[in-house]
Amino acid sequence: MFWTLSFQLLPGENILEDSTERTGTGIKAAYSVFLTNKRAIFRFDGLGSSLTQSFFYNEISSIHTRKRLFVTYLEIRTGKKDSLLNVADAEYWADRITRHKESSPSGDAGSKYSGASSPERKKRELLDMLTVLRKNGLLTDSELEEKIRMLDSLRF
Repeated sequence: MFWTLSFQLLPGENILEDSTERTGTGIKAAYSVFLTNKRAIFRFDGLGSSLTQSFFYNEISSIHTRKRLFVTYLEIRTGKKDSLLNVADAEYWADRITRHKESSPSGDAGSKYSGASSPERKKRELLDMLTVLRKNGLLTDSELEEKIRMLDSLRF
């Protein structure tokens, strides 16, 4: 699991399912769900945020629903952490993520990004952060290009 400041797909990653295209009833959930061929991505939709949290399928040890005070949450367990996420139709997404996890090869291509010290992952996270800074007008185009060149020259 890792947090990023933007929604960027990894190389060779495709979105298979998207909760924003489903019609829902009731109170709007805090997270939108995006299932790809490599991971489950949860985007926090509060206050115009673009903060995302993702779990590679090979990291997920179990997934179920958990009811707390009339709200059903999606509970995701990994080797390092348990997460409760407020998503619309949690039962549906628990089933879909389980199916994608089971159909995903155990030596998933995304597993190289799941290591804590992976150079590709660090570079991707920094590039995501720079992209968000540019989108929010905190960096100019020339500053972004300069930072990307600096990032390319770094050795992790």
